[in-house]
Amino acid sequence: MKAIQTRDSVSMYSFFADVPVTWVGVWKPVTQKQRLQKDEKALGYKVSDYKTWFRSVSASGFKEEKFRNPVIVTDESVGSVTFDYSFWVNGKKGNWGKESWGLIKENDEWKIASVLFSMDLESVNSERDDSHLVREIKNERMEAYMQSILSDTHFQGAVLVAKGDSVIHHAAYGMFDVEKGIPNTIRTQFLIGSLTKSFVAVAMMKLVEEEKVDFYAPIAIYLPGLKKELSDGVTIHHLMKQQSGLEASFDNLTKYEIMDITPAELLTIINTSKRSFKPGEKYQYTNINFALLAMIIEAVTGTNYQQYLQQSIFEKAEMQYTGIERLIDVPANRAIGYRKVNGIFRRVHNSVAYAFGAGDIYSTVFDLFKWKKKLTRLALINGRSLSTMFDGAGKDWGYYGYGFRIQPYQSLQEGKGSGDLIRHGGTMNGFISNFHYYRNDDLTVIVLSNYRDIPIRRITYQLKELALGFGADERKNKYEE
Repeated sequence: MKAIQTRDSVSMYSFFADVPVTWVGVWKPVTQKQRLQKDEKALGYKVSDYKTWFRSVSASGFKEEKFRNPVIVTDESVGSVTFDYSFWVNGKKGNWGKESWGLIKENDEWKIASVLFSMDLESVNSERDDSHLVREIKNERMEAYMQSILSDTHFQGAVLVAKGDSVIHHAAYGMFDVEKGIPNTIRTQFLIGSLTKSFVAVAMMKLVEEEKVDFYAPIAIYLPGLKKELSDGVTIHHLMKQQSGLEASFDNLTKYEIMDITPAELLTIINTSKRSFKPGEKYQYTNINFALLAMIIEAVTGTNYQQYLQQSIFEKAEMQYTGIERLIDVPANRAIGYRKVNGIFRRVHNSVAYAFGAGDIYSTVFDLFKWKKKLTRLALINGRSLSTMFDGAGKDWGYYGYGFRIQPYQSLQEGKGSGDLIRHGGTMNGFISNFHYYRNDDLTVIVLSNYRDIPIRRITYQLKELALGFGADERKNKYEE
């Protein structure tokens, strides 16, 4: 795509094998019928070569080819990739259809040996808009890996892997409800645990852009009900960076009950705690920081936290299957959570009101992918805000930026140094999640599971390695991604 847009012939020609490359396009029936009406001798196909085609593409105007729904098959020596395409000139779609490349491996590099494609003219037969449809897509190597670990890890959930905008693997595994024998699907919703914090951080960035909050003002301005011994010297910056010194866990403050606790009740519980260090002195991860951020959202917007995230993030990112759960509002398509208790696989429940602003969102893997695209394309916050969020610190500071961890990872071009992994995960009763965006390789891996006790980081790492063309366990995970 980039080579077409920039008219980069050097890159374009390097994609093809040094053999006679088959290049055949076939007109689809509706378009061919009209062509025959104009010229009864019009052929139903056209033969060319990639160099002639690329010279015509580069001649004039701005050209783009867009790819969707890729299916990849390979035995490590030969392979194929088939996808839906559309070809655009100066922002207007000209033709569309399905395209298939035959691939061979030369000196450990994949090369295109044949290109076959169908064609319909948009002016004759307009392509149906199916961008709203969510499809299951299985990459052969990733599916083989997932099948190989199902029995060992008891994984149940859904995964999505995408290179740029192209989803290359999107599949569901195991049971939505074990006792009733209902399987998970790619549309199943899962509680995402602490990945919620990334959404709260985005919401805070929006409020900063709107000049409704100041990251470096005392939080007592926004939360006068927070005990002075806890709020003194603490700013929103400290909360976002997990450097407030507040209690490390609600576990030490309260006994959880199955009920929908209110933010006011939660603040009362927080006020029974003590601070363990001065703000900014060190890093200590705690849900309390983000519960307070959610309370600040309510204080400065005059609306509740759920409504603000719904309007400012979920709707803008077109996240139709994402929301904030309470006992009085559990979505019917949200999977049942499971974990091991005393060594026994058990069905468990959550009262996520205790995780207010820190772990109460449910979503699907595809909704999270849509959110990532909107976020990185600056549709939710501006570029300066995004850079601030993705500005992390070292290992001693938890790699924490604002609501994301930013740490090194093994990129495809490892010799050029480590890449930037932007990530967050979440663990709660019966659920575990992982969101990884490998920025240097424009690769996204999302794993959601309704069984808590799985090696989710290992699964995420291996899917990333497979997406980059390596074998599972081929490279040592030296950065502990």
